Formats: sequence, structure tokens, C-alpha cells
Amino acid sequence: MGQRIRAHGWAETPLGPLSSWPQSLRTLAELMIDSRQPAFVVWGPDLTLLYNDSFGPILGPKHPAALGTPLRQLWPELWDGYRSSIESALSGEVRDATEHSASSAGGLDWPIGAFAFSWTPARDDTGKVAGFYCIGNEPSGHAPMEERLRQVQEAARIGSFDFNRETGKAIASPEYLELYGLPGDRTDAFSYEKWISLVHPEDRAAIEAETRRAVADPTCHQIEYDFRITRVDTGEMRWITARTKLIRDADGRFIRSLGAQWDITAEKEAEAALRDSQERYRSFITRSSEGIWLLEFTPPLDTSLSVEEQVALAYRNGRFVDCNDAMARMYGLDRAEDLVGKTLEFPLPSSDPEARAYLASVIRSGYSVTGAESVEQDTAGHPKHFDNSIIAIIEDGQLKRLWGIQRDITDRKRAEEQRTLLINELNHRVKNTLATVQSIAAQTLRNAGTAHEAKEALEGRLMALARAHDVLTTENWEGAELKDIVAQALEPYRALGEDRLTMKGPELRLSPRIALALSMALQELTTNAVKHGALSNATGRVDIVWDVPRSESGSRLHLRWQESGGPPVQPPTRQGFGSRLIERSLARELDGNVQITFHPEGVLCTVDAPLA
Repeated sequence: MGQRIRAHGWAETPLGPLSSWPQSLRTLAELMIDSRQPAFVVWGPDLTLLYNDSFGPILGPKHPAALGTPLRQLWPELWDGYRSSIESALSGEVRDATEHSASSAGGLDWPIGAFAFSWTPARDDTGKVAGFYCIGNEPSGHAPMEERLRQVQEAARIGSFDFNRETGKAIASPEYLELYGLPGDRTDAFSYEKWISLVHPEDRAAIEAETRRAVADPTCHQIEYDFRITRVDTGEMRWITARTKLIRDADGRFIRSLGAQWDITAEKEAEAALRDSQERYRSFITRSSEGIWLLEFTPPLDTSLSVEEQVALAYRNGRFVDCNDAMARMYGLDRAEDLVGKTLEFPLPSSDPEARAYLASVIRSGYSVTGAESVEQDTAGHPKHFDNSIIAIIEDGQLKRLWGIQRDITDRKRAEEQRTLLINELNHRVKNTLATVQSIAAQTLRNAGTAHEAKEALEGRLMALARAHDVLTTENWEGAELKDIVAQALEPYRALGEDRLTMKGPELRLSPRIALALSMALQELTTNAVKHGALSNATGRVDIVWDVPRSESGSRLHLRWQESGGPPVQPPTRQGFGSRLIERSLARELDGNVQITFHPEGVLCTVDAPLA
């Protein structure tokens, strides 16, 4: 009990911290602890209780919670009957509890054990009576007190025993025998061997070892342990708690023991149920893919303050005290322990206006939100999007804890942003495509000799535009390979023979704008070659070659379209839409130089443009 008294939270009682106790109380406490007889001290305005190891078994199930408890609270049902005697003791009158009956004026007759207690007033350092010191002695022949004690034990179902080492037998109370399911006629002949045989096999070895150790230690005067038994009558397993006082002779040899035992099965089952509940909770949050966290405020946060004041205190007083691994991983941490102990400054920097605005919205909601989205940061400082549900523990206007569940919606937010970007890009491209189609149609119709020629030219040019779009769509409109653009332009004419259409050049990725312009130019060149040039007979051929030389000014694209083997070429008398599309539009899009030369042996088109 000395250790319990030193470790007790006295600062929360009227006695105050142990360091502030008056010397008179400290001296009484030391005398009480060292006493082998049951002893206790009651001190202060609330008559706060201190007691020693020998008094513990007398308290029964109220031990050890009785330590530091006001006397009125510990025995409320007996308080009125004892008040006058207590007042007499506090006034300075010495009392022996057994010298007075309950009917005696100012008397005190406590059925708290088979002991006679002397009450001695105790004064503080100023000389004022501040409490009393009470020590018990075993009386001889106090039948009324023993009967009342028996009644108390029966009501509380506390079993008692008196073991004599010399005889090896214990005198056990009926309540004690009832705990074990033994017949009531065994009260005068209950052996140690019989008792230990009823201890559950899984606990027996530990209980025997602890008992032998205590008996062999001359300084040990108290044994306390919990164990399971098997009832004789039903075979049922029950939990028992035992408090045993070891009595020794002058040489410290064990000669006798007095003890009390009572059933704590309900408490143990409640503890097991609580452990199971905690395990289920821990299992749930451990396996959950959602982040689960607990934020605690020390000291609690006053919810009556302004929103800005609460935001400031939340940053100062709030810390993560529990979370699961999923929560930690959302912030780029390895495990839950890496997040525990951190403040709100970690995910929601106070310097970030958006973070402070989010906290302010939580406060305005009364700290109860569902589906609230936040933008926070991970350990690398990257933004993370979360969907949050939060509940608060608020007592008397003081915010103590926040429980939260959050889901990482960063990927969803990025997908939404990408979708919006794509819609805007699609709108832009559709407008550009329609403008291109409008320009192609207008130029084709203006330069066509007949409606049939206009139809063929317009269809070919629109098909070229569609093929270029196919290539770009495959690449998500992020660009296209030059070889794919050339291959698409030549694809409709592959039936003329593989050896008549060749292409050669390195890998080169083009932007969508340049890819479309080049595709339209190649369409005009192939159409002209089929109608008038190298692909209009059975022997002509087209060779497309490109390379990317490097110079001090950067890389450049050199592309060469060379026709050969076709009919002799005659320069056109006028420049049509196709030639203008190639030499002007393509040159403008490439910011380079594009030339078409009508050599007699075949058309030559050269492209020279920077790739910066």
C-alpha cells in the first residue's frame, strides 16, 4: 500500500499533492503503513481515507479503489449512524469502537471486520484537529460484532477463511464454501490441498509458486491475486480474487493466514468483452483502406471563442494520438506511428489560406461534417485531395477530441481536371477543324473546273484530314510520329505496289499542328502523283526521305518528295489550291521553307524547317 499511496493522484483530491502534505499527516501515514495491524487515517474536510495492507482484506471488493475516497462516499449507508462519533473524535475525544453500542450516545460500532478500533484525533502542524488515526486489535468474544460481520459477508458474498499452518486446515465461512460449490458442513475442515485442487489447472502452478514465495519471504505480509476455479457442484469455471494477510511469529516464520475471497467473474467477463471490442475496433481500422484518425486537444478547446481564435488554438493544441496505417500512407508515411504526435501544421500548414479556410468551415459546422473536401499536403509537400467525415467529442462547451474518416480522392480530382481540360481542348479542336474544312471547301470549289472534279478533290482532302486525325487520336492528340503520318498518306495507294512507294527516315515526333499541316500537304502530293505524275502509269515511283541534321542553331527537318519514272512533267500554267496549300500553308505552319519543282523527270518537293 505504501507504493499505491505514493503513486496515487492526490493532486485531484482535497488533500492536494503529496509534497504539500503537513508533516503530521506524513508521520501518521508512515506509522500506518508500517503497522502490521489493520490501520487507517481519515484526514481533511472530506475525511479522505488512507489505509495499510492489513486493512485491505477488510474492505473486500472496495479495495483498492477506496484509497483517497471520502469516508461519506465509501460507506454512505452507514454515515448518519457514525456522524456523532466522528464529530466527537474530531473534537479531540479518544474512542474505542467496541466500547459503545449503536444506541450509545456518540458511540461508534463499525462492522468492518472482527477487530476493535481505537479512534485517536490527529492534529495538523497548526495544532488544529484535522483527522483521526484508527488502529484495530483482534478482540476476544465479541459475538454481536462477529454476527454483524457475518451478515455483511453474506450480503456481499465475501468468503473468509482462517488457516492454521500447524494443523494444515482452514476454518472457512459458508460464503467461502459457496464460492467453490462445496457443502456447508465443511467449514471446520478445509485443507490447503483441497483448495489448491479446485484452482483451475492452467492457473494452479502459478498460484502455488506465488503462495510458496510469499510464505517463504519473512518480509511478506500480504498476498493478492486473481485466479480461476472449478466449482465442485456444477463444474463451472469462475474467477476469484483473493486478499490474504500472512501472520508471522517474532522470528518472521509464517504461522497463520487470514483472508477474504469473492467472485469477480462478471468483472472479468466485462474486461474480456472490452478487450474483444477493442480488438474488433483495432482490426477494423487496421484493415480499412480509408484513413481513420483521432485528434486530441490538450488543453480542450473552448468552442465559444471566435472562429479565428479556435483556428489558432486548433493549430496550437491539437495532436494526432491515433490513426491507422492507411491514414499514414495517404501522407507518404510508412506507418501510423509516424503520424501520431504530429500537429495540424503537418497536413494543413497555417500559412496556407486554403487550409485555414477549410478548418474555419469545420468549426462553423460545429465540428460535425460529412463529405467535406480538403486540399492537404503529404510529407513531400505535394497536394492531396481528401473527402472527410468528422465527429466531435464536446463536453461543457470544451472540444476534447475529433474522430475522422477520410478518403483519398486525389486521383478522382486529377481525372476531373483532365476531363475538363479535354472538353475545352475538344471544343477548340472542333472549331479549328470546322474552320479547316470550311477553308478546304471554299478553295476546292473556287479552283475546280467541274462539279465532279470539286467532289473528288473535296473528298480526298477531307479523307486526308480524317486520316491525320486518326493518327493523332491514337496518340491522345499529344503528337504523332512522322513515319505514321507518311504511312497514312500513302496507305490508299499501296495496291499500286510496295516497290513504287518508299519512305525512309529516323524517328521524329511532331506536334499535332505540324502533323495536320504535313498530312494535308502529302495528300495534295499523292493526289497529283496519281492524276498526273509518277503514279499515273505502271512504272513510276515515289520516294520520301527525311533526316534531322543538327547544327549550332538546333535540329532541322529535311524532307524530300521525289517522283520518277512517270510521264514527262510540264510546269502548270497557273498555281492551284494544292500548290498554295503546300508552299504557303505548310511553310507557315513549319516556320520554314517549302518548294515544289516541276522537273521533266518528276516532281520534287523539299521541306526545310527548324524543330525547335
